[in-house]
Amino acid sequence: MIKPNFTRQDIRRAIGERLVAVDRAIVLRLAFIGETFVNNARLKNTYMDQSGALRSSIGYVVLKNGVKRLGSDFVKVKNGEEGVAAGKKLIKELLQAHPTGYVLIVVAGMNYAAAVESKGKDVLTGSIPETKRQLRAAFKDFNR
Repeated sequence: MIKPNFTRQDIRRAIGERLVAVDRAIVLRLAFIGETFVNNARLKNTYMDQSGALRSSIGYVVLKNGVKRLGSDFVKVKNGEEGVAAGKKLIKELLQAHPTGYVLIVVAGMNYAAAVESKGKDVLTGSIPETKRQLRAAFKDFNR
């Protein structure tokens, strides 16, 4: 007769530890993608951000089941205190709209960000293709 060297409790504990590790890996990968997005968006120089508010309002948050796990600090650029506050406010509003699953939200919190984009200036959209590539790679990695 073969007798196991482990118990059901050992199996449950091992599965639980693996789930925690996978959860952490997903959150960290999404945070890395969010940081990359924010850095790329902030480094674009296609518009004149006189006060620093628009660049200061660019940030991200990673959620799991509607709870913030990680996010950017909304670093102030020039005199961009208003942008920092606007970015944080928008993130807070968007948290409610995503109660389940893993979510990466990237924002430009100033209300005129879309108007700047509509004039052909790049606030966020230019960073999207690289982010899509990174997300596809992340999904492939997690499926392995």
